[in-house]
Amino acid sequence: MHSMSILLLVCAATLLTSAQKLPEKIDSDSLELQGDTLGETAATFSAHHTKAQCVASSPRTKNCYEWENISIFEMRAHPDSGCSPATHSDAGCVQGLTATFKDEHLNLLSYAVEGNDKSSAVVGLKKKYGKPSIDTPEATIWMSGNDVLSVVVGKATEGASGPTLVTFMISRA
Repeated sequence: MHSMSILLLVCAATLLTSAQKLPEKIDSDSLELQGDTLGETAATFSAHHTKAQCVASSPRTKNCYEWENISIFEMRAHPDSGCSPATHSDAGCVQGLTATFKDEHLNLLSYAVEGNDKSSAVVGLKKKYGKPSIDTPEATIWMSGNDVLSVVVGKATEGASGPTLVTFMISRA
């Protein structure tokens, strides 16, 4: 249920994109996480993430996953050992990095790391991108045109068991 609430928040944020005026600071060409920028090529990404495992999900779409030594804003991922593209959605493998490429360009990048407090990361992102469009204890979201940067706190799996994660994501509609 909590995951559904977060999903609804992100959907609402996407629908509000055209209705909200964004701060001058945000530049959709500069939305980035850990040096990766929306629109960068798969070759650039692969050079930066040499341990990423990539699989084609269609002739135009490729998904990449990485589990080893993933961290962002001083928070670390703690996935189970033996994660693979085939098991990426298993409860023990959701922590880590996921990237989606359309026509060989980065369309989505997410870091899922263990944690329950996004506040210090959000302070830094506000300095860089300005005031977010949505800012709640569970989710902080910046929007620029078709691009979205979100930081969401929630359970890795449905129900009360499992770790709480902070998920950082940039995406292009």
